[in-house]
Amino acid sequence: MDLLSSLFIVIITVAMSAQNVIKKGYNKRSEGKGVFTFSGVTVLTACIFFVVKSGFYLPFGFEMLPFAIGFAVCYFCASVFNFLAIQAGPLSLTSLAVSYSLIIPTLYGLIFDGDEAGIWLFVGLGLLLVSLVLINAKKGDTKITLKWAVYAVLALVGNGLCSTLQPLQSRIFGGEYDSTFMVVALLSVFLGLAAFAYFHEREEILPSLKCGAHLMVLCGIANGLVNLLVMVVSKTVDNSVMFPIISAGGIVVTWIVSTFFYKEKLTLKQNVGMVLGVLAIVFLNI
Repeated sequence: MDLLSSLFIVIITVAMSAQNVIKKGYNKRSEGKGVFTFSGVTVLTACIFFVVKSGFYLPFGFEMLPFAIGFAVCYFCASVFNFLAIQAGPLSLTSLAVSYSLIIPTLYGLIFDGDEAGIWLFVGLGLLLVSLVLINAKKGDTKITLKWAVYAVLALVGNGLCSTLQPLQSRIFGGEYDSTFMVVALLSVFLGLAAFAYFHEREEILPSLKCGAHLMVLCGIANGLVNLLVMVVSKTVDNSVMFPIISAGGIVVTWIVSTFFYKEKLTLKQNVGMVLGVLAIVFLNI
């Protein structure tokens, strides 16, 4: 791995963690209001990011639409429920739970692409089970609620299906519609979020924008930057190397921030579970 690729991976890791930290910060400022407004502005910013990145060249094909719509639905779920999970529970455990979404493209590869199930896959799954048991320990300041669990699972599934659909369409169409795919999907998500915000947060839209419009835009830029650099780095670094580093690194960064900045307290068992969770993500991607 060359120096430039290493630098990009560090930026990706920090930018991914920054998105969760920004969401947590906004949640504290807004007292839990404006979830759809925040997500909508964030997604619109990311959409504009990809339009600019494409140089305003967006080739279109109707055969790409089903993939874009499917991705949009999954992205909508991942975006909204990730925010709600952060709102309902600890940032550190939400980051870990959503990182388990890597299991979905892994299983897709095993079932549909004929990928081989090596020993490290089973090691990773074993560590994952132990991690979940330890993280769900009931003692200490950090409790796992049913509401948080539901939100985290929905965010996990949405994120995992996004990770499956994006490379699938790119492989099928030879990368011809990559930028168009992202713009169509993100624009669709924005329209859905805008509708939800209008009907469910009408009175909160302006206060939310006044409270944290800059945070919404920053989160969108971070999201676009992550997607852009992932596409750049994937050309020179194997996915089996890149994604474990990004995922595990992102959890560590978020863990540090949530512990020392937001003062979230985990028990010894939960801390051990976090460590095993990081190891599980690494082994699942070897």
